[in-house]
Amino acid sequence: MIFLNSLKITAMKNFLSLLTLMMVMIASLQAQPVSEYNYKLDNGITVKNERCWNQVWIQQSYANLNAGEKAPLAVNIRAMGDLISSSTFKLLKEGKEVKLQGAVPGTYNLKLSFKLSGKAGMISLIAGNIIIKPNTKTSVSVILYDYQILIDESPASINGLSYYETKIYRYKGNSDLNLKGIPSFYALGKHDKTISPDESKNDLSGKIKPGTYDFLITIDISGQKQKIWLENFIMKPDINYKIAVNLNGGIIIYTGGNKNVKDMHLYPAGTAASQTGTPSPIKNMDLGGYENPAMMNACRPASYDVLLAIGKDPKYEWRKNIVVTTGSKTEVK
Repeated sequence: MIFLNSLKITAMKNFLSLLTLMMVMIASLQAQPVSEYNYKLDNGITVKNERCWNQVWIQQSYANLNAGEKAPLAVNIRAMGDLISSSTFKLLKEGKEVKLQGAVPGTYNLKLSFKLSGKAGMISLIAGNIIIKPNTKTSVSVILYDYQILIDESPASINGLSYYETKIYRYKGNSDLNLKGIPSFYALGKHDKTISPDESKNDLSGKIKPGTYDFLITIDISGQKQKIWLENFIMKPDINYKIAVNLNGGIIIYTGGNKNVKDMHLYPAGTAASQTGTPSPIKNMDLGGYENPAMMNACRPASYDVLLAIGKDPKYEWRKNIVVTTGSKTEVK
């Protein structure tokens, strides 16, 4: 038991270090622009997200190139939660691959490829403005955060129709009964009009004619409608499709015991220290909130200052430096 606790503490310390690094990297996001982000499953489905939590953090730093070192670039790649099984990268100059050893000073692009750990597929992207300086080693840190798409297919006897069902996980193995992934169907490339299913069991499942669709999953998290498109989804006759979205998130919950706490809103860490006078909402910095703070609410991994609203004519209190990590529960007291 002591050994397991030690492992957990070590893992938490490593993750907190990762989150601290992420916060530092936010300031340099403009220096390394990300383009050509492509999330595609081997079955032909292209995944596209709108107003979701997914993000890529990239930072480069520099040190003297040691005598005898031939590669002036090192790349450290990590992903949050359950998403990838491996990764590779290529250094590009004007679209052509450049060998690392002996790469001359200049500005490059970095093509990153990530093999998915769930449904077989790849994520790829281009990180721009990678700078190699004379007699200098450039270290690039990449952190990938996105949702994991899980599609289970099984044969069924359903009169030639296709059965569908959706489910949401806060993180691997932790389903959220309060979050619903509402499915809807569209013709390929035509997102102005939905296609009605042939049978609707409920708002999460039903049956539809076989065909190729753009399949939309809409998740409402604290009034923010997140949209996950599974484009070019081929649905075959007499097949059950169970489609799950793993948010790779964490849980945040108020456990302070004050029943008058009506909601809590999230702000970037450090916001509370920048506010003078009586604590109050700051509209242009609000990252979203929860009207049922005593519930286990899904949350994006990050460091926050949390503003509690207390009472009907609310007074506000800050809780500073609240860290939410993938796969864990964070208590706000």
